[in-house]
Amino acid sequence: MIRDRKRLRLVKFSISALSLLTMTSVSMTSALASSPREDQTRYGLASGTGPLNTLLIDGQPTTPKIAGNGALFVRKLGEVGDADVLLLTSVGGEACEAQYSIVQVTSAGIKPPTTFFGNCATAKAAISGGKVTVEFPRSAGRYAKAPAEIETYDLATGALKKNGKTIPSACKLDDGVCQG
Repeated sequence: MIRDRKRLRLVKFSISALSLLTMTSVSMTSALASSPREDQTRYGLASGTGPLNTLLIDGQPTTPKIAGNGALFVRKLGEVGDADVLLLTSVGGEACEAQYSIVQVTSAGIKPPTTFFGNCATAKAAISGGKVTVEFPRSAGRYAKAPAEIETYDLATGALKKNGKTIPSACKLDDGVCQG
């Protein structure tokens, strides 16, 4: 009788542990399976899956339209005031695998996006206060060490700087579309 109770407890414990592991696995799988082409903002789902790789907010095209090359990846960097800040990655070019743009999403829509920028390398982006810093490694050969290229974007003023020097930040529209 005592032996049966111990066995029953062991079975219950095993079932509980298995359930916990299964639920953890399911939640981890769904987190890993999320698309790099989408991210959630306070104002709806931001998605780079629109026609011709255009940006959609909650299923609606933005004004102006923003389009990626072969694909448009979307990543929310953070929230500043009433704006959600997105880093857009236009991928798929033959000569340049990735270019980046910064967009602020508000309840009224989007603020003007930056021009697509970068040195074609994979970027590390961070937001601190009212500035977005995007760092690119610099390729200078197998053994050479070169400093990284750093671009900063001031969310309040719209100023884009490359290694401390101001560069044009406004995206030039091609038929009403900011092209990546």
